[in-house]
Amino acid sequence: MKRFVLCCVAETSIKESFLKKINDLFASIGATVEKTIDLHEEKFKAIDIVISLSELKDEEKLKFDLMDLSNHYQIDTAFIPLDDSRTNRRLIVFDMDSTLIQHEVIDEMAAAFGIGEKVKLITERAMNGELNFNEALIERVSLLKGFPRSEMELIMSRLKLTPGARKLIEEVKKKGYKTAIISGGFKYFAEKFKTQLGIDYAFANDLEWDGNVLSGKVLGKIINAQEKAHILEELAKKEGLTLEQVVAVGDGANDLLMLSKAGLGIAFHAKEKVKRLARHQMSHGPMTSILYFLGIPGNHFE
Repeated sequence: MKRFVLCCVAETSIKESFLKKINDLFASIGATVEKTIDLHEEKFKAIDIVISLSELKDEEKLKFDLMDLSNHYQIDTAFIPLDDSRTNRRLIVFDMDSTLIQHEVIDEMAAAFGIGEKVKLITERAMNGELNFNEALIERVSLLKGFPRSEMELIMSRLKLTPGARKLIEEVKKKGYKTAIISGGFKYFAEKFKTQLGIDYAFANDLEWDGNVLSGKVLGKIINAQEKAHILEELAKKEGLTLEQVVAVGDGANDLLMLSKAGLGIAFHAKEKVKRLARHQMSHGPMTSILYFLGIPGNHFE
């Protein structure tokens, strides 16, 4: 028999009608519900449902059935094998733009430079996987030629963290996790958030300056989907970890390869295409909900 846990997380409460639908779904695939464990201090806000079954025949169908229930009831779920790996994760990596923070920084820069709509359209198409990431980045950065260095700090001062991000990082660090930003955005901002949040590593694209204005060029190798996945693998090696011990969190098409490499890859409040292609998705709660996916109990809602 194989054993799995379905972690369910809701900021308000997990309704009985949701639990009945889950039980019916498990019965339909021949699974036996062994027990339900409360992870939150108040009952039925975060729970583990432990199941056993002889064979999981159609994992893809189960994923989409759970996604439908998750969206209908506004409850985040993760279906995870019940083994030691869940509580043995030791590295968590974050995309930055629209994941760790609530903004696409390049769009904020473009808006300040008076070319907001033009750049935003390219960004949206790139994040949805409609455009080659490298070409889209080069094109957008070229449009920022002449952007003044003095504006960078002003942009930084306006950027807001995603709800729950700071507490999530604080909590995983207490558990001995290493943390990293792996971003297709810009190094200036990634380094600022690395310092602000006490993150161990930050990787992002470097912009070339011509005196006190942007030259319109990207320096060095572009951090695209393939490079993000490569950095994740290299970080795991450096820390002496298996990929199963890595958690990756991202929202865009260029995060999918990174999410697939990690033992637990989470599409966080992601684009629809990304949610459907990623193994796990979280679309309703704050970032601290991830702590329950990691098997860390407590009151993690702010």
